[in-house]
Amino acid sequence: LMQADLLKQIARQATEGVTCAEGQRVRDYFQSQIGRSVDEYWPRVIISYATGTRMEWSGHPTDLDGEGCGPGMMYTHLIVRYLERAGIACFTGLHVEGGYNWHVYFEKLRRADVMIVIMTPALFKSAPCFHEQLE
Repeated sequence: LMQADLLKQIARQATEGVTCAEGQRVRDYFQSQIGRSVDEYWPRVIISYATGTRMEWSGHPTDLDGEGCGPGMMYTHLIVRYLERAGIACFTGLHVEGGYNWHVYFEKLRRADVMIVIMTPALFKSAPCFHEQLE
């Protein structure tokens, strides 16, 4: 049921955008999964994604998404939920709390066995995502 609701939400957000409140709920959920210091969390699966904020400054016709939010974040949320249901812990940049150095991602990446890449148009324009793939 949760996945069905999430799919409906993603379909709606394709035209209405991802709000800051929706993005914050995703961040809160991801960060709640860790249950301990991020420095002590070493899942074997890591996910690479580009947020893909659709704003005028990024070439979109209108400001559609809240700052720091976008479809890539929501697709990642869907995959993380599926992995969680299967008992598979994972890590994304969204698991990192605000104010924490997000480069901790690369430490997790080096020790992971599997990398899942959420392929969206924004991913192919993202220098940080390109560097993640090279790592």
